[in-house]
Parts: sequence; C-alpha cells; structure tokens
Amino acid sequence: MNTSLFQGDLVSSNRIIYTPSPFAKANLLHLQEVGELHAQKPHTSTRHNLSSYLFFIVEKGSGSLNYDGITYQLSEHDCVFIDCQRPYAHCSSNDLWSLRWAHFYGCNLKNIYEKYLQYGGQPCFSTFGQNEYSSLLKALFATANADNCAKDVIIDMKINEILSTL
Repeated sequence: MNTSLFQGDLVSSNRIIYTPSPFAKANLLHLQEVGELHAQKPHTSTRHNLSSYLFFIVEKGSGSLNYDGITYQLSEHDCVFIDCQRPYAHCSSNDLWSLRWAHFYGCNLKNIYEKYLQYGGQPCFSTFGQNEYSSLLKALFATANADNCAKDVIIDMKINEILSTL
C-alpha cells in the first residue's frame, strides 16, 4: 500500500495506490486506487484503455464527463460509474470541484457492468444519497490504509464487500 499526498497547480489529492493479494485479483472485486481530489484550477483529465472501472462522486463544485461521445454535466451529488477501457475525460469547471473516487477491477466486473447498463444504469446519475456513497468511499480508503499486512486476504475481502455495496 502506498499512501501519498499530491499537491500541484491543478489539484490537491490524497490517494492510496493499493496492491491486492493474488487471491483477490483472481476471485474478488479488488481495489486499485482510492482517494479524494480538490481542484485548484479548472483542468481536464483524459484516459483510456485502463483495465479498471471508476466510480466517483462530486462532493462540491461542478464539471463534466465526456464518455462514449456523450458529454454529461456534473454537479454536487452526481455520481459517475464507467468502464475505463473506453476513452473518457473529466473536466472541472470554474466552480472547482471536490471528488471522492475509486478505481477497481474484478474478473467478473465486465459482465456486472454490462448487466448494470442493461437494467437502465447510466454512466452518470444524481443521488440524494451522497452521504452513503461518500461514507462507502471513506470506508474503502480507511480499509485500504489499514496497517495489517498479515491479514491481506481479510482486508481484500472487506474491500470486496465495500465495492459490492458501492
């Protein structure tokens, strides 16, 4: 586990880059990275071809997401759940945003995400349950930050439980 605080001209970010156990990689939803970001200036972050899924919630401010050729306007309480194999870009506006986020993966997550979309799930959605999503992401951060290397599989199973709830 690597806990780092990133400060720069564009963002202030606290994140954990997590290394799951081989058991978790083969069998569970597993965390890759979790953190929070506070924009210092408007900026765009562009990615594609990542073996990852991204969930984030806008806790404050506003911005946009371009995903699959569609631009979504995002504001406080909006959530994003996307497949990072596909090209995407998220952009903070002049109303600088604060986000909580997690990148995660699992051997069966592609099928889960496809079923999510088949049942009407959207890449972006609004929620009044911001506290619930923020609490889950905070719990994910705390669990990933646990200093107990002797019980990696137990931590990975707890992370799987939180990701499944998310």
